[in-house]
Amino acid sequence: MKADAQKFLHSVETEIARGSYIAAERGAVDVPTWVQRHLDSRADLGVTTRNRTQNIIDVHIKPKWASVALSDVEHADVAAWAKQLLGTLSVRSVKKIVNVLSAAYDSAVRDRRVHSNPCRGLKFPKATPKSKIFLSAEQVEDLAGATPDDRQALIVYVLAYCGLRWGELAGLRVQDFDPLRRRLNIEQTIVDDGGKSFVKPPKDHEIRSVPVPKFLVEKIAAYIATAGMTDLIFTSPRGGPLRNRNERGRWFNQAVDAIGVPELTPHGLRHTAASMAISARASVLSVQRMLGHSSATVTLDVYSSLFEDDLDEVADRLDRARAETGLRDSYATGSVRKIR
Repeated sequence: MKADAQKFLHSVETEIARGSYIAAERGAVDVPTWVQRHLDSRADLGVTTRNRTQNIIDVHIKPKWASVALSDVEHADVAAWAKQLLGTLSVRSVKKIVNVLSAAYDSAVRDRRVHSNPCRGLKFPKATPKSKIFLSAEQVEDLAGATPDDRQALIVYVLAYCGLRWGELAGLRVQDFDPLRRRLNIEQTIVDDGGKSFVKPPKDHEIRSVPVPKFLVEKIAAYIATAGMTDLIFTSPRGGPLRNRNERGRWFNQAVDAIGVPELTPHGLRHTAASMAISARASVLSVQRMLGHSSATVTLDVYSSLFEDDLDEVADRLDRARAETGLRDSYATGSVRKIR
């Protein structure tokens, strides 16, 4: 016992000398309290993200880790918890839940409450990609025709040909429409959360300019002809901001049922916009800028399959380029050259 005590004392002295010693009481705070404190301290989160994180804390973290000290959680504990969650939730959902705990532990490490983050190195099954629905131009026309009036039809056209997120559509003002340049300037978004609407910057603060097809420029111009510059382009029937849930129940769900694509959502029309842009030979960078992705890598990750036809075109162009040179095939005579 004395030897063990001396060994422990020596390890503490070594940690103190190295500056890595953490007093036991520093890690004694319980997990839910620390995770909540970490969320409350963050000034960078928007309303939607904050409320979503709070829900994860209330539903998943508090029940599991109540009265458990930060320093008592080990990697195996988190792995077992994640495996239990995977029994009822998707891989994406479980990753989001664990990421909330992991971010709080990163903060605890920085605050010198624990030595390491037990969430690090956790392995997840490969997530099954969500299937995407790509409407043809004819189907977009059918969907617009299945709506009750011109307002809804115009919403369909803007979502399908400009690729806006719903909040960006709701936040469009008349002053954001530039008919001469054929652009929609995305400068704000309106988010509905908890029954209240909030105006905020676009996702990732990416203010951008979105191209508008000529036929749609004319439709938008006619629709806003009598509106003021600061008016929202699209509003609810009562004049308030557009709310996704309300519009889906009011007309969108019935319209997609009518054209035989009941699983399509308003957000899904972004995929159609991307598909039509890529089919029109838009570059990855152009599609990225139109959709407001943070990088071209994100665009490729989401729509890589749509660019596969470009590979065939590249091969065809290389064939044509070689043929135009008039070069003879060095293998035509049956000779073989060694490649060094």
